[in-house]
Amino acid sequence: MTNRLGAHAIVIGGSIAGMMTARVLADHFDQVTVCERDPIADSPALHKSVPQGNHVHALLQGGQQVLSSLYPGFTDELRRMGAVRWRMGADLAFYFPEGKAYNVTGSVREPRDLGLVAHSQSRGLLEYVIRRFTLAIPNLKFVSGVAVQSLVDGDRRVRGVRYDDRAGGATVAADLVVDAGGRGSRAQRWLGELGFEAPPETTIGVDFAYSSAMYAKPASYHEEPTILVGGRPPGHPSGGGIFEIENNTWHVSLAGRFGDYPPTDEAGFLAFAQRLPSPRIYELIKDAERIGEITQHRFPTSIQRHYERMPAFPEGFLVIGDAIGSFNPVYGQGMTSAALQARALQDTLRDTAAQGRGLEGIASAFFPKAAEVISAPWILAANFDFAFPQTTGQRPPAMEEGARYFVALDALQVEDIEVQRLLTEVFQLMKPLAALWDEPIRNRVLARLQRPSR
Repeated sequence: MTNRLGAHAIVIGGSIAGMMTARVLADHFDQVTVCERDPIADSPALHKSVPQGNHVHALLQGGQQVLSSLYPGFTDELRRMGAVRWRMGADLAFYFPEGKAYNVTGSVREPRDLGLVAHSQSRGLLEYVIRRFTLAIPNLKFVSGVAVQSLVDGDRRVRGVRYDDRAGGATVAADLVVDAGGRGSRAQRWLGELGFEAPPETTIGVDFAYSSAMYAKPASYHEEPTILVGGRPPGHPSGGGIFEIENNTWHVSLAGRFGDYPPTDEAGFLAFAQRLPSPRIYELIKDAERIGEITQHRFPTSIQRHYERMPAFPEGFLVIGDAIGSFNPVYGQGMTSAALQARALQDTLRDTAAQGRGLEGIASAFFPKAAEVISAPWILAANFDFAFPQTTGQRPPAMEEGARYFVALDALQVEDIEVQRLLTEVFQLMKPLAALWDEPIRNRVLARLQRPSR
């Protein structure tokens, strides 16, 4: 292994971020072990430690690209297992108080095929496919029922983990430990135990909740496979969606903010759907067969942990995924952010191996890349969240100026499918946010802004 960086790496957490991280590490270590605290079934089952697993999940195009790169044949396998293929701009319908549209602002009123293909499936199926691809790697081992309790320290360097399991527990040595433990990561506590400061945090209070259920898709339904319902803020804090997933199933999620949460009883769930900005979801599900219970998940705050700003950090340790940045789930950015962080780790490890400097300084090389990955989805989500005056926390800079720019950009996408494609690629985390300010699009937006108002 000419790009070898060590004998053993450990990944804490076996969900999507952990699986992608393990896949990347397997190119550089003799052995990679994934330590997962939950028992994991060899089937498309929900992961117990993913409380949002019962709700609609969107894998953005940026995440699909990374997964297709890490796992050749990934989308083919998704479809083989039942995932539903759909075209962006044509097969995703938005319902607003003003009627039906084909983009998130409601300005594009007719379908346009943007040449981008997405897939809808349950969270359980997506995890299952990623896990199967990952566990096919020969030098990778997945151990479930293992709860990591602490890091092994030696000269302010992490040298392994201590864990509890059914046999009592053990200490395992490693050259690199990566915490992919999600929003409930214990990394801050472990850093304190090793004598390091906790990272600075940025938080946004979104007070968001959603309730979800599965319905049998009626055989008579032949319209768009993906539907979103909403209205412009601040007057419409509630919304919902229907995603067609495997087994001819509708996955339905209703969402609300600031205490107006969708109920979990059938009558309340339907009543909430009926009073959304458009009654379209209610019209579709009121006579459909519900095939599962109604579950709720609350999400009070988005959190970004700035590991890149820490003055000191132990060698041999990294943090990735939701443990760094946890976003309001309504925008579907979490899985794709984790995928892009995994790609940033892949780039970091390749550069490190090529330079022959071993693992020294790996944290200072990776965390700025991860922060750059997180910045775009964080800014996009924050700009939408702060359109509601009840949202609390630190606002992104130049929000008002950015909003005016976006209004002009939105008007351009109505006229030009290429502008709509560019906006979609940015919102899908395929292109950087800065692409919206590149020429010639910037001059076109500025020219529109200079038009006299009517």
